[in-house]
Amino acid sequence: MKKYTMFLLIVLFFTLSVSADIAEVETSDLSIGKVRFPRPFIHDGKDYGKGIYKITLKEKEGEIFFMVSNSADELLFEEVAIVKPKKSRIGKRPFLLRRRILRGYEFFRIKVTKPDKLILGYFLLAKKTKKS
Repeated sequence: MKKYTMFLLIVLFFTLSVSADIAEVETSDLSIGKVRFPRPFIHDGKDYGKGIYKITLKEKEGEIFFMVSNSADELLFEEVAIVKPKKSRIGKRPFLLRRRILRGYEFFRIKVTKPDKLILGYFLLAKKTKKS
């Protein structure tokens, strides 16, 4: 009986510590890290070249934003994220990152999966021009 009680206490302690870690990640800014944009893209009428950009998720006034910075840590722009509530099975990881060029080569999507939601960011890719 003592072994069974001890086992339950250990499981309870472990689940509480894991849920505390997840809650800590959700309340603070989440640094996604360096993301490689495979093609040039456009944001707010400005052209940005292909390359590596630092991405951070930041929550302001109940909305989540993608904060895009260059390699020198200068903030270039903010992009509003699309948030979809969804229960995921990512295990103990705080987030899962997926990058993809969507069909038609029109948008580059960054998809961040957290344990309770999906966070999506869409970036308009520049059209390829033919050289004559």
